[in-house]
Amino acid sequence: MTEKSREITLEGIILRKVPFKETSMILDIFTNELGIIPVMAKGIRKEKSKNTGLIELLNELDLVLYKNPSSDWYIYKSAALTKAHLFEVDFKTGVLMQAAAEIYRQLIIPGEDAEKLYELFLKYLQFIPQVKKNGIAIFWRFLLRLFRLIGIEFNSTTCINCGNKGNFIAYFPQKHGFICKKCFRPVYDDLVFKISGEQAELFSNINHIGNMLDEIEISEENINQLNRIFLTHLSEHFHKKFHLKSLDIYKV
Repeated sequence: MTEKSREITLEGIILRKVPFKETSMILDIFTNELGIIPVMAKGIRKEKSKNTGLIELLNELDLVLYKNPSSDWYIYKSAALTKAHLFEVDFKTGVLMQAAAEIYRQLIIPGEDAEKLYELFLKYLQFIPQVKKNGIAIFWRFLLRLFRLIGIEFNSTTCINCGNKGNFIAYFPQKHGFICKKCFRPVYDDLVFKISGEQAELFSNINHIGNMLDEIEISEENINQLNRIFLTHLSEHFHKKFHLKSLDIYKV
């Protein structure tokens, strides 16, 4: 970030845009140094505005902003496009990109964590358009890496009771992990998500699933259950409900 007077230059990716009054736009921009910041783009929706095409969802920009010290708001001055990540991607890929953006918008990202989370997000946006099959599994891998970076690591390989690998029968939200058949007790029924053998195998393979994408088939039932477990993990840690509208329209 460079600063001259109250002018700030930095990199950012647009996570959300909301029309404001007749000609302006409110932007949520995830930056590499400040985390997610609110930006007011005044007059950008005017018919003759040269900046209109730059302000698209998931556009990666080199930004020049103005910051008023007495306000939390940043004012958009200009930008140069680095990459339009949604340009010419297929529908399902676009949905999975927007799902990651929805996750970030619901997190509170301190400035000291911004750089590493920005790097993770950027690598995900760059990689997933190359995936031709089972892109949802790359989204799950992204979530596992995100959880690790923000300190809520998700143990998807060993039983939370005995430490043995595999043979899982259920996910235990309150303990943030899986229970194997040997350790499972009927008393847990109201506290856990039962999972199938297929779902357990998917969870245990997510970290290296990039090598298996062409070999596996993931059913809609399995997608729904794994999504539910990942979002429950977030909800349990942050004590608020996480819901992704993007995933509601994702189909196999």
